[in-house]
Amino acid sequence: MNNKHDKFIKEQLSKKENAIDFLKIAIPEAILDNIDINSIHPTSSTFITEELKEIFADIIYTCQLKDGRDAFCSILIEHKSYKDPHVGFQIGSYLFGSYRQQIKNKEPFRIILPLVFYHHEVNWTYKPVEEYFVNFPGSFLKYIPKFEVEFFGVNNLSDQAIFNIRNVAISTMLMTQKHHHDTEELLDRMEKIYESLQTQEERNSFNYNFVYILIIGNRKSDTIEIIKKNKDKLINKVFMTLYEEIANQCKIEGKIEGKIEGKIEGKIEGKIEVILNGFDQDIPTSLLANITNMTESEVIDILKKHSKTN
Repeated sequence: MNNKHDKFIKEQLSKKENAIDFLKIAIPEAILDNIDINSIHPTSSTFITEELKEIFADIIYTCQLKDGRDAFCSILIEHKSYKDPHVGFQIGSYLFGSYRQQIKNKEPFRIILPLVFYHHEVNWTYKPVEEYFVNFPGSFLKYIPKFEVEFFGVNNLSDQAIFNIRNVAISTMLMTQKHHHDTEELLDRMEKIYESLQTQEERNSFNYNFVYILIIGNRKSDTIEIIKKNKDKLINKVFMTLYEEIANQCKIEGKIEGKIEGKIEGKIEGKIEVILNGFDQDIPTSLLANITNMTESEVIDILKKHSKTN
């Protein structure tokens, strides 16, 4: 995926605890009542075809229904920069392609729950396929494919609803998705979230979100300038400290974004490369842990495996 938003979302929602907390707010209660939510497990599978790569990214979870059967929960990340009125047809292609894949693999059928995660600042209401054929005689409508899609639009959540989410990774992700187009407004919301943090683990998760804020779009320089203009604000002090720490430790500011990209990519190979390169530049393990969203002990283990010692 080339879209930085998608990479960030996939990285955050590929963690089981984040997936559970997100799905609790994103899918209907009637569905949750039939799922063993603790059985949710992210997989490396994808149902995206070559044709759909330009339209979607997806995150696939396996889960068990409460009656013991298996199912898939599929989050489709809609990343167009415009509202696509025909996305329902594309989702239909995705669904039938997924079921054909199950047939090809000689697997028992699993229900696929499609969830579209839409995060552009322009509001959008999903229109199902059957609504395009309402002017045809009723006797023809039985030939029209009909399926439900859960549509999760970040803009449909109030800021207060996002503040109320106790999972910091999810609340900061959603708030950033909602207000990423207005840096000053976003920083105000981030300050309120930061003030509610209680543990170091929560702060580490929050710091990771700041890295994302730096690189979305092409506004990194603008973001830092806005932070510097109001440097006495608590949140700006926090972010400026993080930025200066990364810049100073990396020595060459131009290398920062590349290191961040490795983190956002979410692949362990990218994280290992960041850790090893960072170690060679004398970056402390505590900072490497923040940059890669790993624990310090995990970073130390990787360094030991690659014969890197202080």
